[in-house]
Amino acid sequence: MVVIAVANQKGGVGKTTITRELSACCALRGYQVLSVDCDPQGNLTQSWVKSDLYEGTLAHVLIEPEAQPGQRREPLSLFDTIVETPVKNLDLVPCDIRLARFEQQPEYLMHRLKKQLLEHAHGYDLVFIDCPPQLGKLLTAALYSAHFVLIPCAADAMGLQGLADLSHTIEQVRSNVNADLKTLGVVVNLYKPTRNLSAESRAAIEDVLPMVNYVFDTNIHDYAKIAEAPSQQLPVVLYSEEHRSADLFWGFTDEILDRLKLSRQKLSAVR
Repeated sequence: MVVIAVANQKGGVGKTTITRELSACCALRGYQVLSVDCDPQGNLTQSWVKSDLYEGTLAHVLIEPEAQPGQRREPLSLFDTIVETPVKNLDLVPCDIRLARFEQQPEYLMHRLKKQLLEHAHGYDLVFIDCPPQLGKLLTAALYSAHFVLIPCAADAMGLQGLADLSHTIEQVRSNVNADLKTLGVVVNLYKPTRNLSAESRAAIEDVLPMVNYVFDTNIHDYAKIAEAPSQQLPVVLYSEEHRSADLFWGFTDEILDRLKLSRQKLSAVR
């Protein structure tokens, strides 16, 4: 099991889109994938399943349930919250706004996500965690749990904003609790090839390569098809198979699997 946190402390860079499409592409390549929605906005959850299809959420796993005096109630296990998505081999741990209460929980609970993944997600090849866009206990808990961090950056004038803070957070996590945490690299998202600013933003990110470790070759363009796909509860590679956006995500998936030293097609899935 490889756990990848998709994180950036700057909002609006496409973390949920990258998590969603990459998870789906890896599942379609034959890998057993679990996608964990760790952002209280719940956008990843809403893009895959309707609220009447689940009851337990990540909040029920991570937050101590309230109980009457003299009683003790146990949180749910991660296993009890996992639901299927419309994509074969891809499951989801949903969340909603209740997860925001985790920021007021005791420090020791930040280890619970890692423990739950080790106990209940060992049957998955890949776990992708969609992280919230601010530094806090939820982001830290995700980084505690991860082997790698994937950083989406927007191809705009503020593309580098938040990278220094995130790099500092990663180093703190490495120093204190997760020495094995590695930066997988940066993916440039919301790219507009006709705008000089997009190329300049990518060049600026490449200039700080020591801080980000690696910049993926594939730029994810700002195509409308990518934004439309969640409303159909499909990844863009199925929603618009012949569109250039599908080619981009297949190419990006190849790069991710190569970086992880995994086959581009899981052998058991080849017929």
